[in-house]
This record gives sequence, structure tokens and C-alpha cells, in this order.
Amino acid sequence: MEIGDRIRIEGMTGRVVALISEGRFSPAYPAEQWAYLEKGTLVETNEAGLVHYPTLEGLQVERISN
Repeated sequence: MEIGDRIRIEGMTGRVVALISEGRFSPAYPAEQWAYLEKGTLVETNEAGLVHYPTLEGLQVERISN
């Protein structure tokens, strides 16, 4: 998974905006604002806005496009 990938996760569609554990953040979601979460993935979803997933383990995740 990469920053900017469009994914479907647990029935919601969105774009990956941060891979916190890897220290990778999109310009719109800089590390200075989000690194305090320490781990996980931030996804900007169409249905619920910004969602933090501490882990993707056990979740249904499908990459739609990059």
C-alpha cells in the first residue's frame, strides 16, 4: 500500500493519506500533526471522513487504484 492509493476498507472507499508506522505522510496530513498516533494508517474516506486504523489486521482491504 502506498500514499495516495484508493482503497475499499470495510465497505468504505477512500484514499490512503498516511502510513504512520512507516513514517510516510501525504503533504495534506503532515507528520507534525499525525505522528503522535505512533502506528497505523490514516484513510480519508468518502463515507466517514478521516479514519485512523491502528492496524489493518483482520480488516477487508482492497486496493482500487493508485
